[in-house]
Amino acid sequence: MPRARRWLVRLLAGAGVAAVLLYTEGQWESRSGGLMLVADLLNQPELLLGAALAAMIAAAWLADRRTAVRTATRAVTVTAGVVFLLGVLAVHKVSAAETRSRETAPARPELALVVVHRSYETGPQAGEHWQVLLETGTGWSARRWTLADIGRGPDDGRLLQASWTGRDRITIVTDAHQRVFTLDPDTGEPMEAR
Repeated sequence: MPRARRWLVRLLAGAGVAAVLLYTEGQWESRSGGLMLVADLLNQPELLLGAALAAMIAAAWLADRRTAVRTATRAVTVTAGVVFLLGVLAVHKVSAAETRSRETAPARPELALVVVHRSYETGPQAGEHWQVLLETGTGWSARRWTLADIGRGPDDGRLLQASWTGRDRITIVTDAHQRVFTLDPDTGEPMEAR
């Protein structure tokens, strides 16, 4: 194999691995308390995993000249590509109508309470779902905390209200229960009041 082609194969394989690692970091930062900007930029499965798959397919097709290995590689990569595309189409087919509301804390613009409401018409998640989030900080250090996921379980009920009830206090009320959170003065991390 010519040197330039070997270099291209290594570059494509490296780009595929890098895309998977970037997506993994985005997934990790999507957890409660993760870095918000990193999660928003890198938790893109269609873009990053699609790019990784395309790079790996191109590297596999360029890498080997032997017919049997090339045929097997093509079969595996085409199958992986088809499965990936079917997964992307399935995710978009079950998409939900989404609305967001945002309320900043009294006298604290670096804190915001965000309520995401999703309405699924079909599929295993049919019905309404609310996610209550707290965003703390600004820029690269901003973090997103999950306070409540309402509508996933049969006993969750419906969200009636999520609001600031004090400078460092959040109250979430559903038709099944009420939860109160206070914020740690040093880290901004929400803690459920008992």
